Amino acid sequence: MPQDALLALDIGGSAVKYGIWTNHQLIKQAQFPTPLTRNRFYTEVEQLRDQFATNFHLIGIAVSCPGNPDEQTGIIHGMSYVPFLHLGEFQTEFATRLNLPVTLQNDADSAALAEMTAGIGQGHLSALFTIIGSGIGLSIVENGTILKTIADKIDNFDKFIADTIKTLNNSKVSPVQIGKTVALRNFKLPNTIDGKTAFELADQGNPIATQEVTQMYAALAEIMLFLNVAYAPEIIGIGGGISQRADLLPKLNAAIDTLLADDNSSIKRYWQRRAGSTAPIPVPHIEICHFNQNANLIGAVYHFLKRECPISSITSKD
Repeated sequence: MPQDALLALDIGGSAVKYGIWTNHQLIKQAQFPTPLTRNRFYTEVEQLRDQFATNFHLIGIAVSCPGNPDEQTGIIHGMSYVPFLHLGEFQTEFATRLNLPVTLQNDADSAALAEMTAGIGQGHLSALFTIIGSGIGLSIVENGTILKTIADKIDNFDKFIADTIKTLNNSKVSPVQIGKTVALRNFKLPNTIDGKTAFELADQGNPIATQEVTQMYAALAEIMLFLNVAYAPEIIGIGGGISQRADLLPKLNAAIDTLLADDNSSIKRYWQRRAGSTAPIPVPHIEICHFNQNANLIGAVYHFLKRECPISSITSKD
């Protein structure tokens, strides 16, 4: 008898990661390039469904995606590096095409759910999660609840902070976009150098890659400081593919120290106006997500299980 299982998908701008959740664990993980069209995406997932149906009884599809999914309407609002997601109703159409129940959750919110349930967020009531990929996802947890809308996320903060939050999608902070920039500056096609390769080139001393990666750390450090001032979270988690790099946290903390030592930095000027004194700027407590690049997939699974089958043979023990 095949085991009950979920197909988990994490739709990103450059790749769709997937895995099978069964027996309380994620297995059979791999990825395929993100298709340019919705129909091609459906075809790719149909092939996965048929491939896994031999050994597993699939009960549904748990999806982590960019944008702002509305499971009441099935529409994924907003804009992202995956345009086909935002062209009208998606959820019901996908479920009908695959003949399986489908749940949708924002990628950063998926990571937040995974980490708050069984990762670095355990024991905390307030937290921020930044998921770094083609774009940069932000999830905010207040009083143990994940804020679901952009209005909730930036409500009651001045325009300066709101504009800073919007820079999370700045190309200087995304490894995927950095890879494209490094390729273009080396007179190559943009898809010839990915984010991982850009970091490897920087490690080897390539001046262009080094400059772009250094700028990334500086921009990310500034964003972390502004978000920390705005929300005062107990913890800030970083996920996505970049979270696998052992030097990420040391280099980010070094970039934060550099900003804190700069009396002319925008964050220091803002803090002095906000605090009305020369009190030290609060230093964020940053940790790498426990589930690293798998946080989105696992959070999507938790969301499905909570909505569709809270009691089943594949429900997480956590």
